[in-house]
Amino acid sequence: MAATDSPAVAAPSSTVARAKRKASETPGRDALERVKTRRRAGATAAPVDAVPDDVLEVIFGHLARDSTPREYHDATLTCKRFRDAGTSKRALSDAGERVLATRAKDWNNGASAFADAAVAAGSVFASFFVGSVKFYAAKTKEERTAGAALLAKAAVNGSPDAHHTLAIMHFNGSGGRRKDKDPEAGAALCARGNILFNSVPAKRELGHCLQDGFGVERDVALGKKLLVEAAAEDTQTPAIDIAVSAATAAAAAVEERLRKRNDINTLQEAVTASREVSNAARAAAREHLHATPENRFLLDWFNPDVCGEVLPPGMHACSHPLCGRVETRRHEFRRCSCCGRVRYCSRSCQSLDWRLQHKFACLPLLELYGWMESDAESVDGGSVGPSPPGSPGGADFGGASSAAAAAEA
Repeated sequence: MAATDSPAVAAPSSTVARAKRKASETPGRDALERVKTRRRAGATAAPVDAVPDDVLEVIFGHLARDSTPREYHDATLTCKRFRDAGTSKRALSDAGERVLATRAKDWNNGASAFADAAVAAGSVFASFFVGSVKFYAAKTKEERTAGAALLAKAAVNGSPDAHHTLAIMHFNGSGGRRKDKDPEAGAALCARGNILFNSVPAKRELGHCLQDGFGVERDVALGKKLLVEAAAEDTQTPAIDIAVSAATAAAAAVEERLRKRNDINTLQEAVTASREVSNAARAAAREHLHATPENRFLLDWFNPDVCGEVLPPGMHACSHPLCGRVETRRHEFRRCSCCGRVRYCSRSCQSLDWRLQHKFACLPLLELYGWMESDAESVDGGSVGPSPPGSPGGADFGGASSAAAAAEA
């Protein structure tokens, strides 16, 4: 009986052992399955509280370079730690073009405070952006002085755009009197921006200075070389070519319609017709070109339909459709030596605007007056406004007429 009972006793012991072994393995497998389920569901493997503050600040610094203002603001609203990290100096020191690209219609105390905090944190682009806004949109002399100081700070910290803006301010004597013009300092800033940063706007402006002998000794060959290099390196060159083609087609359509109506036979009708042709060309060009954040801000700021701000009496904005700079005193910008109806802050703006739209306004008047019939174009692909015989031809910028500079190029 004992012999037959022994196997019956052994069987339950082995079954219990297997059950215990299975029970010991089940929690591990269940835990692994739970982790996989959480990962598939998007749950975090570790709580955010475990991330150090300095790591959060670095993360928000990367976010400040690439995010839009709304995205960055929404991220700081997540929790108190995110808010503190997003407003820290380490994060705001990396604030870039996208996060500070606030439109003028959205500019308020909060946006201004955020931009000022980025300036205080040491953001180079913030210094340039806020400096440009304060200088050109200033209502008091103190604001304009503060804007100029921020632009100088941005240039010292390595902003190529600040070099170009300061150069234009020196060319025009912006913020001061007419005798405060310093073309030599402006040309030096363009040369510095070209040498240190290979800045395309600075290189193009320096090329025009060399061709006109403005602020530097005249060297037409070197100026031509710099203009060719600037056109080749400019990432907007394909878009500009498309915009010029669209503007030409739009202007041709309007001009043909006006000719059928015989509306350009007298001086007054010619002026009105040329303005209509020019506006059609400008509208077509704007569909393919985009202004930089600071220029777009200024364009909207002084647009009565957007922000309602108006220029003081006697002041004018640069006629380039994507510039936005405004005069700080009467007769600061150069005028077209033919029609005198447009003004430009720089030779670069004049050259590009001639290609985009102003030649459609000037050439009919030139043909009507019989001054000249050629559409002279500068080397970098941009044309310049022609000058009738005996006109000063932009003496404020270099003493040589634009047409003469283009002809020698």
